[in-house]
Amino acid sequence: MKLNKFLLTLCVALAFCSQPLHGQENVSTDKQFSEWRTKAERGDAEAQFTVGYFYIVGQGVAKDEIEGAKWYRKAAEQNLAGAQYNLAQCYHKGQGVAKNMVEALKWYRKAADQNISEAQFDLGTFFASGEGVASNSVEAVKWYRKAADQNYAKAQFNLGVHYLRGQGVPEEDAEGYKWLYLAAAQGHGQSKILVAKLEAGLSPQLIRDGKQRANDWLKKHSKT
Repeated sequence: MKLNKFLLTLCVALAFCSQPLHGQENVSTDKQFSEWRTKAERGDAEAQFTVGYFYIVGQGVAKDEIEGAKWYRKAAEQNLAGAQYNLAQCYHKGQGVAKNMVEALKWYRKAADQNISEAQFDLGTFFASGEGVASNSVEAVKWYRKAADQNYAKAQFNLGVHYLRGQGVPEEDAEGYKWLYLAAAQGHGQSKILVAKLEAGLSPQLIRDGKQRANDWLKKHSKT
């Protein structure tokens, strides 16, 4: 639609990756580093993950990204999803290891397959931009949808934009509005701006349709 072309030339850039380290908000600080290290050396994956984080950020120990990546790998190889995501970021950024997009994608996929929404979102951005993989809008939408269905606002925004643009999915304004509305409800700034523009330009019927779809999604995904 002409409206979409006008809006999208004005303001819309997809959200891209560079997420914070997964699980960092859950790190306990009530144990001494040495206690975590002892458990990690005994093979406890959660402890290995935590020790890796402490080394990466320099919490309770001198910062050492090489050591941090080493402990992330130990936990990741035990199939701990958060460690797989953080190890992927290490390879993506060259943090403690040589930058290697092939390895990064391998670990992002492992984390994404365990429903880490950040990893699913990041894979979507790689397929949208062609970073490390062949550009593929259909594949990008697939991964955005997985993260969006976990109520991840950035993925909802990108998925909404793809519907407005008809990239990887048929162009559908009501569905695009739905995802942007859901992201805006979580305080996502770009979504708030675009929702306001859509509400000024789309028909009242399309807006009602989009809001109904959003409410139906919320009912389906609400915790019982």
